[in-house]
Amino acid sequence: MRSKVKISVLIKYIVLCSVAFIMLYPLFWVFLSSLKENNEIFSRPFSFPLKPKWDNYSMAWEAADVPLHMLNTVIYAICSVAGVTIASAMTSYVIARIEKGRKIYHYYSLGIMIPINAIIIPFILIFRKIGILNTRIGIILAFIVTNLAFSIFILTPFMESIPKELEEAAKIDGCNRVQIFWKIILPISKSGLATVATFVLINSWNDLFLSLLIISKQSLITLNQVCYNMKAQYVADYGLISAAIIILVLPVIVLFVVFQKQVIKGMTAGSVKG
Repeated sequence: MRSKVKISVLIKYIVLCSVAFIMLYPLFWVFLSSLKENNEIFSRPFSFPLKPKWDNYSMAWEAADVPLHMLNTVIYAICSVAGVTIASAMTSYVIARIEKGRKIYHYYSLGIMIPINAIIIPFILIFRKIGILNTRIGIILAFIVTNLAFSIFILTPFMESIPKELEEAAKIDGCNRVQIFWKIILPISKSGLATVATFVLINSWNDLFLSLLIISKQSLITLNQVCYNMKAQYVADYGLISAAIIILVLPVIVLFVVFQKQVIKGMTAGSVKG
């Protein structure tokens, strides 16, 4: 019996390690490419660099003007996370505790099923009509709108799992709905909010599609756009591009590692009643 258990555990670890290798190897390959020149990337694509070219990072830092465009990316991501977290938390609380039917929840759930490609034309036309196309407000609002439905989908089951007795006790102590939300529900929902914030941060940080369509001013574009623009039609320094990509993804990887426990806890807690 013990031998069977050991074999099953061994198989599980082999499968998990294989999946981890498949998922992480592309990023590792980009890192290796960031230390090579173009000739070596094409001649020895899957090998370690003969002579690591660390200068690619300093050159990419200057060529991509990383401080400016990283600041743009950070501003858009933080504002989007704040906007989506607050809006989705308020909406989810209303759906979980105040709205007796599920019409609002189903309405927002439709936003997950409709791809952004299907609504991008009216999206751009509306932004141009109200004068926020090619502005910071425009791209931040676009990130908030596109991430709101999924965030509500995650937070609503999480808030439904919170015991109602806590609210009843708060009402006895004289708290109204607003006080209950800010003083009771939000502190308890830290795990769910961390999950939503992490997903929104990753989506906003990695976005290229919306950024290309909404922003064209050089002083407003994101670091992701700069990496995309570094590839010319006929000539491209893939070592520099790979170095810029590593600079782009490193902050998100660090943040995810730091908050992974909260994310996993929020996902599992939200799935109890989902």
